[in-house]
Amino acid sequence: MTTRADTVRRAERHELTFRGHRRRFLLLRPEPAGGPAPLVVDLHPSGLGPAAQLRGSGLGELAARGYAVAAPQGALPYQGGWAWSLPGVPLAGEERIRDEAADVDDVAFLRALLDTLDGMLALDPARRHLAGFSGGARLASHAAVAFGDRLASVACVGGVRRPGGPDDTAPPLLAVHGLRDDTNPYRGGAGPRWDEPVPDAVARWAEAAGCAAEPVRTEPAPGVTEFRHRDAAGRDPVRLVAVTPLGHAWPGTSDPLLGGHVSGTGSDAYDASAAVRRFFEEFGGDQTAH
Repeated sequence: MTTRADTVRRAERHELTFRGHRRRFLLLRPEPAGGPAPLVVDLHPSGLGPAAQLRGSGLGELAARGYAVAAPQGALPYQGGWAWSLPGVPLAGEERIRDEAADVDDVAFLRALLDTLDGMLALDPARRHLAGFSGGARLASHAAVAFGDRLASVACVGGVRRPGGPDDTAPPLLAVHGLRDDTNPYRGGAGPRWDEPVPDAVARWAEAAGCAAEPVRTEPAPGVTEFRHRDAAGRDPVRLVAVTPLGHAWPGTSDPLLGGHVSGTGSDAYDASAAVRRFFEEFGGDQTAH
């Protein structure tokens, strides 16, 4: 049986020179090779790296279902791993934005990464997906505003934000968040790094996507509440899943790093990896994979 670790070991190591800096990323090519293929870009949390993210999220397994999967690395050294430079906010546990962050534009880097991948692989431009956890989810939120017209959907675990306004792009969103998250609190917190409550950020995302302000609420499992914002076509492109026992972690993973990231408490009440895969298939993924 192929494990997640086996999948990560098969990933190709690549470098991209961006604004004078060498930036690294892992790449899993679609199996079987062909095209045009859907693409998933998977963004790691602060303090880890692309290999840990792929092991924890399990999204590298999509390569066996015909997806290309890329996992880039942040540029800022942070707590033994790497972090992304997020516009206008310091890293967790730091009071000010680092001086070296002024030379790092990770939103622009992601745009350049998409261009690079388009040159390397036969990809379907209508089936690009962005996923991230914690700081990676926050970066995905910014990218959705900056170039969301290039994205079929976005999945944010433990870090969704809505930095744009009602007229900015807002691709379909799946947000997953723990009610016991004390790094990025569900109900918001003090200070510029993390202030807006998660439901408020998702509601503003829904507004920009042209969805109903009042979501449809369901409880698909004990300790799990889902809020779906419906659009005029009858779809639910903006969704928030709140997991009661979950801290700052990726729910449902067996990986100890993402399953208990920082001070988080993991939870098996919800399988975020499976949910993200289904969401990508629903909104622009490989329609033969159902």
